[in-house]
Amino acid sequence: MPGEAPVPGEAPATLPWHSKILFGIGAIGEHVYTGMFNAFIVIFYNQALGLPNTLIGTAVLVALVGDAISDPAVGILSDRLRSPWGRRHPFLLAAPIPLALSLWCIFNPPAMLLAEGVDGGLAQVWPLFAWLLLWTTLSRLFVTLYVIPHLALGGELVRSQHERSQLFSMNTIFGYATGTLFSFIAWSYFLNGETPGPDGVPVANHLQAASYAPLSLFAAVLILVAISTCALGTLARGRALSQPPQAQVTMSLPLFFRKILGTLANRNYLFLLIGFFFFMISVGVSETLNVFVYTYFWELGASEIRWLGLAGFPGILLGAALAPPLMRRFDRRPVLLVAIAGMVLFAQLVVNARLLGLLPANGADILLPLLMANAFGLALTVGVAGVTILSMIGDVIDENELATGLREEGLFYSARAFFAKLSSSAGHFLAGVMLDWYVRLPQEAVPGQLAEDVVFRLGLAAGPIMALSATIALFFYARYRLSHARHAEIMTELRARAARSRPEAPSDALSAG
Repeated sequence: MPGEAPVPGEAPATLPWHSKILFGIGAIGEHVYTGMFNAFIVIFYNQALGLPNTLIGTAVLVALVGDAISDPAVGILSDRLRSPWGRRHPFLLAAPIPLALSLWCIFNPPAMLLAEGVDGGLAQVWPLFAWLLLWTTLSRLFVTLYVIPHLALGGELVRSQHERSQLFSMNTIFGYATGTLFSFIAWSYFLNGETPGPDGVPVANHLQAASYAPLSLFAAVLILVAISTCALGTLARGRALSQPPQAQVTMSLPLFFRKILGTLANRNYLFLLIGFFFFMISVGVSETLNVFVYTYFWELGASEIRWLGLAGFPGILLGAALAPPLMRRFDRRPVLLVAIAGMVLFAQLVVNARLLGLLPANGADILLPLLMANAFGLALTVGVAGVTILSMIGDVIDENELATGLREEGLFYSARAFFAKLSSSAGHFLAGVMLDWYVRLPQEAVPGQLAEDVVFRLGLAAGPIMALSATIALFFYARYRLSHARHAEIMTELRARAARSRPEAPSDALSAG
């Protein structure tokens, strides 16, 4: 299509640290949203409001239908948009207010939907399900409106492989570190303690609906501030980056599918996506079950659960900081494989040890430190893997530019985001089904009073069953073949192409690390 390719060459060889920090601040918004939604959506709607787990998982899964269109559409549009604010920033500026509002609505359903029936159960099951489905779908749309252009901006802000690793390292540090701190604050100040229930019996605050209104407001404010800061702080650099010679915002169904299927022609990207798909199924299951495992398997209170999130904070910082030098020393693929294997190990280690009778009983003084040490190890591997995967996708985009002549960061990062949502939603759905039909967790369950077989099945679901899909992912990640040496060759060829296309200014050719 004439005029579709953006003019290359504007990305610098290095990026100032303040620009990397401003870019990384944007990840706070995404991780506060995912931390709030993934950690609390099931226990809030199930244990606090009485909606069946299967319906909760179904709402999350059905919301994927919107993502199936919005993720690639936003990616393609942001690749083809020409505006005074650059290709990405119109989306970044539009996203924060509706995203913050939609998250607040999810955790604040109208009181008329919460009435009890004559049998004491939830009378408005389907209207409450519809409310959850509506605002989950909208919130995921607004997440897409921000996350895809944000990642695409990171892919084009700098072209050096090592500088790109540092940029996504900063993104990972801000994102995951904020996630752990948000979890600590939530459990310490919003969900900690007990208050009397309707019958006067004390009930943990994280099992009561009233606790989530101030928490969701706090999360919404953080999202609004973080995304706005990133968008405004990187606006000047976004304006200076390449844009299409003319706006190309019209969409057609053939173009839509041609673009999506075209990304799969790159074998390195295909294996990254397939591996990511299987890995994120395990992540979805784990995120859904974690709060149930903390509450009913380990029988921890909010004052103890908060330390598990905080224990991951130094692990995330260390892992994200180690990722760039590790990739420089050992290349991307071996670093990713070791990190993913470590994540699979730590995600199930303590649960499996308890199932085998190798850990002390609940309430023992040594138990919480052991769980915190395991949380540190898991966070360390998450930090390394998160930086590595995003950096690998940036390299694949360079490879695709050499093959097609197009810079399509939005398209490639949107496909990655779609696969993440697809598999994570499937994981949330599977976890909801397992809670209802395999674990058979009762409504208004009381920690310490569950039958032993229920607790054992919860451990199996959160341990070996959860890890199975992530183990499969290792096979596909191992087939990635874009090495550091090959990427250097690609950048040399891109520099030569740019020099040939602009013989009057060869010094403006693409920079490479």
